[in-house]
Amino acid sequence: MQAHAQDTTQPAPSATQPADETADVVVTGSRIARPELQASVPIQSVSLERIQQTGAANIQDVLATLPQVGQNFSRTSSNFSTTGNGQATVNLRNLGSSRTLVLIDGRRTVGIAGTSAADINNIPTDLVERVDVVTGGASAVYGSEAVAGVVNFVLKDKFEGLSVRGQNTISDKGDAGRQYVSVTGGKSFSDGRGHVVANFSYDDDHGLRSRDRSFSANDFPARSSYAAQGLFDVSNADQTQFSAASGRTYTFTPQNAVKRYQGANIDGYNRDHDRYLSVPVERYMGTLLANYDFSDAFKVYFQGQYARTNSSSSLEPSAIANSGPGAALNFDGSAYAGIPITSPYVPDAIRQAAIANGVNVIQFRRRSNDIFSRSNNNNRDYWRGVLGVKGDITSDSKWKYDLYYEHSQTRDHTYSQSIYMPNYGAALSNEIGPNGQVQCSDPAARAAGCVPMNIFGYNTVSAAASKFLQTYTGPTRTIALEGGGSVNVVNGQNVLYDYLANVKQDVISGSVTGELFSLWGKPISIAFGGEYRHEKSSEVFDPFTQAGLSAGNQLSNTKGKFNVKEAFVEIDAPIVEDRPGLYYLGLEGAARYADYSTIGGIWSFKGGATYAPVPDVRFRAVYARATRAPNISELFSAQSQTFLAVTDPCDQGGGNGGDGTPTGPLPAGCAAIPGIAKTVANRGSFTYTTSQLQTIDGLVGGNPNLKAETADTITAGVVFTPRAIRNLSLTVDYYHIKVKNAIGIIGQQTSIDECFTGGNPLFCNNVVRDANGFITRVNAINLNTGSYLVSGLDIQGRYSVPITGEWKLDMDVMYNHRFKQEQTPFPGGPVQDELGQADCYNCGRLGSGFKDHVVGNFTLGSSNFQFNYRVEYLGPLWDNLPADSDSTRIPAYWYHNIQGKFLVGDTRKMELYVGVNNLFDKKPPFFGDTSPVSWPGTNTVANTYDLYGRMIYAGATFKF
Repeated sequence: MQAHAQDTTQPAPSATQPADETADVVVTGSRIARPELQASVPIQSVSLERIQQTGAANIQDVLATLPQVGQNFSRTSSNFSTTGNGQATVNLRNLGSSRTLVLIDGRRTVGIAGTSAADINNIPTDLVERVDVVTGGASAVYGSEAVAGVVNFVLKDKFEGLSVRGQNTISDKGDAGRQYVSVTGGKSFSDGRGHVVANFSYDDDHGLRSRDRSFSANDFPARSSYAAQGLFDVSNADQTQFSAASGRTYTFTPQNAVKRYQGANIDGYNRDHDRYLSVPVERYMGTLLANYDFSDAFKVYFQGQYARTNSSSSLEPSAIANSGPGAALNFDGSAYAGIPITSPYVPDAIRQAAIANGVNVIQFRRRSNDIFSRSNNNNRDYWRGVLGVKGDITSDSKWKYDLYYEHSQTRDHTYSQSIYMPNYGAALSNEIGPNGQVQCSDPAARAAGCVPMNIFGYNTVSAAASKFLQTYTGPTRTIALEGGGSVNVVNGQNVLYDYLANVKQDVISGSVTGELFSLWGKPISIAFGGEYRHEKSSEVFDPFTQAGLSAGNQLSNTKGKFNVKEAFVEIDAPIVEDRPGLYYLGLEGAARYADYSTIGGIWSFKGGATYAPVPDVRFRAVYARATRAPNISELFSAQSQTFLAVTDPCDQGGGNGGDGTPTGPLPAGCAAIPGIAKTVANRGSFTYTTSQLQTIDGLVGGNPNLKAETADTITAGVVFTPRAIRNLSLTVDYYHIKVKNAIGIIGQQTSIDECFTGGNPLFCNNVVRDANGFITRVNAINLNTGSYLVSGLDIQGRYSVPITGEWKLDMDVMYNHRFKQEQTPFPGGPVQDELGQADCYNCGRLGSGFKDHVVGNFTLGSSNFQFNYRVEYLGPLWDNLPADSDSTRIPAYWYHNIQGKFLVGDTRKMELYVGVNNLFDKKPPFFGDTSPVSWPGTNTVANTYDLYGRMIYAGATFKF
């Protein structure tokens, strides 16, 4: 796809400047050149000027201002991720980034490892001429993933001259700093037959700590009971553990004196002190665009990109206990029962309490502050190259061809400190040795260099013990992996959490466009061609993580690849033009067949019409069948362990744990489960202890038998461009997108509940009970099981009006009203209405379902000065639907942003600008860490509302 970039030595066009209705250009959503205003699909174009008015260094922040764009994976929603911190994706219509196709000049780019979702951190903001956002299924034109629509970044491939821009941003509190520098140069040569453009960009976003904002500075409503000084419990198996009320849980004062535990808010750990609201991201980007016209029939073009992104997370130190998630292990890998009361490090007060209560091991919970940090570092390298030829096939230029090869790849490396869990248990179990010094009790551990560890109190772990925990010691060991295979680890090997992903994409694409014949209008145009694409992805974890022997969840490798061969055709047929009462009538259609090596053949198609009774009014409508093939992760991801918070409907304790005391009768039907009947016969009840609840895990993974998702999309609207009012346009478009056979995972609690009530193998096969009827594992794999439905109305008005002299006012208002946002998790399941509901962390909602979202952009300007005011309205939401007495209503939000720009001198080759985003320092809604709508470390809906507060930026652009 080619577009005419604006020469930056000229004044930038108005964001509301109407397009040339007569010029044929290739617009996003079609391969056929046509007048832009005759496009049958709604296209929202973000101009160069609009991009600059946001003060954004990252193009994702620009897209976030569009009502069509839902919540994304970003700097403010990725701190708790073990990989990919700071990645930036695009999510149209809240249908997910996997259903939004990202293009660069109409061509694909590689996705994040295992997926098709592109990381737009790799897009150089200052090299973007415009961004086109197309709503509705475009799979017939561009292929898989274009379900919700397409986001196309059109680059400045005709830039002339040299432009240097620098910007500094900081909050009014003196934090969250960002620095941005960009240099762009372009030049024609060989009498205009050749052109080259280069850009280098650097930006450094310092991030923002949770502790630096009042709404996120503290765990609320309670801190974590995994404290840095440790909690030590002397209860027996029939008593409630780690309870302040019991008086059997002990901890330490800041002076390391033994005291009874008084509850998490007094003696617990504030995890938010360590976390980020927004992770720091540093980017280096270099781009080269070049083309040379040997003749009208042979024009060579090249695009080369490299981007390096460095990011990091900051999390509270790992929580270690003797049972449950993150439990210590004995040196031989078996479960660790607890700290023996004979350990010389056990304070006498705690030892005597244990003896008095008849226990010989002490249960513990403790943070690893004095052992290791689990905050990670992430480095991503991105390469992309495109080499193509295009030109005229016929001398009259009515038939053209375009053939190119594209290669893109990403290398993603994440690493952090970790520990070898068998060494933890070995170091805790110690005794007095023959020489009177403390030694590890296990002879095998001693032979491997075990260093005794004291975890009673603050900062009591020695440097030598810390090093022992972070090192594998002993003979070469073959570790069997749960997903199959084995790996050897050797003595002295450092235990790191290490993740390395590589993903590659190769595309060969060719197309031909031309004119066939005429009916009563312009000639019928056609585009056809073929494409071959190969994708390969691998995600490899360190052997200790794969084996579940390090701190954190057990994770397995994912490797996979596929190829697809595609053929496509598109027709644009102007039926009638310039007739009385029939200014324009046109029909169009497109079809694509794709043959995947993984799922076989699938069809995509679309049909549409455009009708204009007079030049001022145009009606348009399109129906499309879009498809999305399952990605590598969905197909091939190996099973990985996760720990669950689920409730067995047969639990007479109601899922509350404790010491297993029943609080109600056994529900009907539970006695029919053989293991439960056995337990009730032996114990008189069926209840889970806290320990049992904490050890329920699950395996999640891919499914090679997946099918493609399909979507039926409808867009219909009207465009008003009244000749009587110059520079005024109004568009009203309806959209309806229904996704079927949606790929997803059935929630573990859903599997438990549906198995119990209906016995459907679809659910029961996921639930594993032991011989006594207790749930020990609930698995989940990807399935074609759900459906999504979104519909709404987009209204956009643009008007440019002269004020006086050279002053004018440009106005651009975008309004989105949603009619529906709902999903059905499985066939026959309940319809989950999400309209008016906030998004939540890791609970499967589509996104914050605003009924109304408005963005207004107003610019008052002359040749030497521009003042921009941008306002955004987000409608009210509920944290949970259907709303009841326990629900919380989030009021409507208004954000106000301003920018002033000075163009210095007659040539206006120097621009100075200053701006403020979130002018009135609007705070996000406060929930609490336990609310499902809160992202960890934020106490709020982090992907929906502004977390920074008032941000001030200033910059300058110099043109030569």
